[in-house]
Amino acid sequence: MFVAVPRVWTQLGVVMSTAAPVLCDQQLTFIIDDDAEAQDFIATTLFPLGLRVRGYVNGKEALASIDSASPAIIFLDVALLGSDAIDVLRGLSERHYGGVVQLMSGGRPSLLEAIARIGAREGIRLAPPLSKPLRREQIRQVIERLRSPDGFPPARSRRSHSVGSSR
Repeated sequence: MFVAVPRVWTQLGVVMSTAAPVLCDQQLTFIIDDDAEAQDFIATTLFPLGLRVRGYVNGKEALASIDSASPAIIFLDVALLGSDAIDVLRGLSERHYGGVVQLMSGGRPSLLEAIARIGAREGIRLAPPLSKPLRREQIRQVIERLRSPDGFPPARSRRSHSVGSSR
């Protein structure tokens, strides 16, 4: 039986991410992507910016960690094997996640925009979606904006769903 654990990267022998619970850690970043190369690319771009990184291959594992860790930003691939980005966004909303979600995809831009609209309706703070392949400068710009005084706009209140309404 294979038990998945968060990927942890090291740099110069120093652990860049830990499994210990973290409360409201502005230096913690989650990457949810089933592509190990994409995770590595994003992680190695984030290290020089002073961020710690946890990587997950599916949304279920990441959502389970949200209860004990509060990352400042989550890089979320919209095309995950075995889980759905919409389910992740709804799970984050249910957990009242206050950080920023950076959606990314190598697929159709229209799909990326549609998922971003769903995330916004769920009350998630979203960075403008990124198309893959990503460039290091794009990732650095996202982090610079996150750290700036203006940052990303606060999330709107989650849309309430009345009985019988469709999601």
